[in-house]
Amino acid sequence: MTQASPWREDPSLAGRFHPQCPDDIQVLVHDGEPRRTRRAPEACWARVSAVHGTLQAAIAPKDAKLPFDESVVRWAPRTVYRASLLNQPHQLQSVKSGDEILFVHAPGIPHPLRVLPAYLEERPRWAFAPCDRCGADQSLDPPTVMARTRFPDAPAGSVPVAFTAFCPCGGTMILSAVQSAMAAPTPLEPSGKKPWWKVW
Repeated sequence: MTQASPWREDPSLAGRFHPQCPDDIQVLVHDGEPRRTRRAPEACWARVSAVHGTLQAAIAPKDAKLPFDESVVRWAPRTVYRASLLNQPHQLQSVKSGDEILFVHAPGIPHPLRVLPAYLEERPRWAFAPCDRCGADQSLDPPTVMARTRFPDAPAGSVPVAFTAFCPCGGTMILSAVQSAMAAPTPLEPSGKKPWWKVW
C-alpha cells in the first residue's frame, strides 16, 4: 500500500495543488525583497518531492511592545518542503526552471513562499509581529539583510535589536531579535495598492 505524500495532507496547503497534477503547486519565488533587488516575486509552478524539515518561527502579538518580552513570543512550527521548479521565471536571476527550491506556508501571502537556507538558519533568531494589514509573518530576505537594506549607513557588522519594516502589501511588520534568554528551538529540525506579486 502506497503511503500518502505528507504535503497532500497538509491543511495549510489544502486546495492549492493542481487538480490534474496533485504534487504541483504554485510557489512565490523571488530574488529577495524588491526594495533591494528591484525585481518583483513571481508565482511559478513547482513539483513537490519531499519534506525538507521544520522551521520554528518565533511570532509575537501585533500589539507587543518593544523589545519583545520572551513571555509573549510563541513558536510556530512550519513544514519546509522541497520541490523542483517547473516554470522559467520571467525576470528573476537567482532561480530557473528545473532548479530545486525550498518553500514554506506563509500566512498573508497568496502562495507558499520560497525560502533559502540562509533564511531558514536566521529566521528562528528573530521574532516577527505579523503585518498589520495582511498578517504575513515571513519575509523575502533574512532579517539581517532587511536591516542592512533599511539602515545602509549603520556601522559594519552592527545589527539593530529591533526595527519596523514596511510589508510589500503596504502594511507594517515589526522584527525583534530573540533574546538569548529565550530557549529558541533548533533553527531547522530535520525531516488598495497594486499587488506585490506577479502570477505567470
